[in-house]
Formats: sequence, C-alpha cells, structure tokens
Amino acid sequence: MKLAILAQSYLFDEFTSINGTLVQLHNLAQGFSKSEIDVHYICSTKDKTKPAYEFKDGIHFYWLQHKNGLLGWKQLMPLYKEKLNTVKPDAVYVRGRNTMQYVAGAYANKANIPYVWGTNGDDSAEQWKNLKRLKYSKLGIIKTLVLLPLKAYEDMYINKGMKLPTSIVNQSIQQKNAVKKLLNKEGIVLPSYFLPVVHQSEKKDMILWLATLSKQKQPDKFIDIINRSKLNQWYAVLGGGTNNQSYNNNIDNKLKGTKIKRLGIIEFKDSFKYYQEAKIYINTSLPDADGLPNAYLQSWLSGTIVLSLHHDPNKWMKKHNIGFCSYGDEEKLVSKLQELIASPETITQMSNNAKKFAEAEFSNDKIIQTYKKLFKGNA
Repeated sequence: MKLAILAQSYLFDEFTSINGTLVQLHNLAQGFSKSEIDVHYICSTKDKTKPAYEFKDGIHFYWLQHKNGLLGWKQLMPLYKEKLNTVKPDAVYVRGRNTMQYVAGAYANKANIPYVWGTNGDDSAEQWKNLKRLKYSKLGIIKTLVLLPLKAYEDMYINKGMKLPTSIVNQSIQQKNAVKKLLNKEGIVLPSYFLPVVHQSEKKDMILWLATLSKQKQPDKFIDIINRSKLNQWYAVLGGGTNNQSYNNNIDNKLKGTKIKRLGIIEFKDSFKYYQEAKIYINTSLPDADGLPNAYLQSWLSGTIVLSLHHDPNKWMKKHNIGFCSYGDEEKLVSKLQELIASPETITQMSNNAKKFAEAEFSNDKIIQTYKKLFKGNA
C-alpha cells in the first residue's frame, strides 16, 4: 500500500518549530513504514539545501520550498497537488487543521481513494477559526481590516476540507464529541501512537514543566504553583522557549527569586531525558489549548505522573491512577502535589501504573493496524 502524508513540515527539520502534530506525524510515519506501508511524506521546508526528493529512514520525503508572504499557503497548495499526482497514492492522511485538508480531500475524491483526517484538539473542527483568532488579537484596526479577507480566504479552504475525509480519527472521546457537534460527522477514537521508549535515565526528585512558552500553556501558573508548594528536597524545572521576546522576558522576570531551574528550548530528541528523570510532570494549559498532549504520553511512557490544571483525556488519569486533574482549581493541584511529595510509595505505585498503561495504550501495534484498515477504506 502506498500512503501519502501531507504535512506543513517535519519534526527533525532544523528550520521548523516543534509541536504535537509534528511529533505524532513522525511517530506514525515510522510506525506505518515498519508495518510495510510505502510512506510518502510531502511537506514544506525553509532549508534551501534540501533536495526535492530524499529517501531516509524508510520514508520517501518530498521537500517543497517554503513560500513567504500572507498568501504563501496558497502558493504551496498546487505544489502539494502536483506531488500527489506524481506519487499516485492508495490513501492520503492529514493531521491537524490546515489547508492541506482541502488538497487531500479534493485529490482523494477525484481519485476515489480513502482520505483520513486526524484531529489534534477539541477545536480542530471549528469553522472560521482564523477569523476568530484575528478578532481577539491586538493588531489594531488597520492591520485587522487588511488581514480579514486573507484569513477568511484561508478559512474557506479549511472549512471545505473538513467536510471531505472518508474517515476522521480523534485522539479522545472529547474530540469525537466536539467533531460531532461542530461538523455533524462521526469519528473514531484512536490513541496517539508513540514508538517504544528506551529508558536511559534514573528518576530524581524533580518536577517538570516542558512546553512552548505561551499564554495558552500558562507557564506563569506553574511558577505560581511551585512558589506555593513546600518542595523539601525536591526541585522544579521549567523547559521550553518562544520567539516572542517580550513574553520570554516576562517569564524570566517571574522566575527571579524562585527555586525553579530554567532550561530554555529542548530539542525533541533530547526531551525524553527530562521526562525520564522527572517523577512528576505538571500541565497548566488553558482548557482549549490541548487535545491529548504528547507530553502526557512521554511522561507516562517514562513512568512519570501527570498533574494537570485542566486536562484528563478520556478520564485516564483518574481511571488508571496515573495522575491527577484539578479541573481549574489551583489550590487542589498544590494540595495534591504536597501529598505526593510526602508519599514516595504512592509515587512509585502510580509511576508503575503509568508506564504499564502507556506501553499498552500508545506503543501498541493495534493502532497502526487500525489505521491500515482505514487506509483501505474499511472504517
């Protein structure tokens, strides 16, 4: 079977910013390739030294040069279509909310092949999302009016593309319900896939926060939670970076006088070291900022407990005793953190639960086999 994956970029392209979608696309591409699927990965890059085609790690890569400007995405669309016409895949896969949804759907419909779309958040199927972001931005009236028709134009393609998949894959029950409500389409729930983890680091009395520094991820909440906690012999680490220098400086200022160690940007290939060393990972993202965070999967696979301010996908943390969600109550999160610090036996038990659960749930070849059925049109 020949599969085409349409993506905005690739995880290990040094010119791209890491996000959960790229992590999942990498894991899935590797998983598909190992399962005897001929994977053709089509994406853009800012690296001008990249060849047009490259075969690497069992995957066919087609590198499209990034287009600058407000309509760069529109210039790339026919290039993606051109590569699809060259590859002639048996199925097409797109993850996340972008204009490749339309390219993939239009091609698949014409070629009469399956097109599988993977959502990556509870708001993935939201209509006119770029316009809503623009509405709540602080760009000023003139810039907003200039961008308004351009964002509407992009949203138009995305809205059309969301209606075209033959199958929709959701990460959680919450996402499935959201897609049903927003699109009136039934999806299936498939856990995110992760390659098996090789454990190389010993556990330490460490509390970890690791994500992109942004208002949506709320690193300031992590700082507040740690400042309100008695760590005793434990220590806290904050990792992640941002291109927003003003926001970066703001977080640096909040860290002054605290006992939190700032790590800065962590490359994905180096991130497992910190997940494996930590005993507790804390997530402080806003309610609509995460779907099923890859940080949860990396934590659980590393035997690390997750404490979250808002997110417990599929109620897994409560059901399997692998973490705790306070559903917006910061005081309860601080209290739970103190309780765990004082009970190493509880941490050990929850850590064992997390590792066992994650290996069975997310490094399971059944996920790849289910995708193969979808790619063959057997929903």
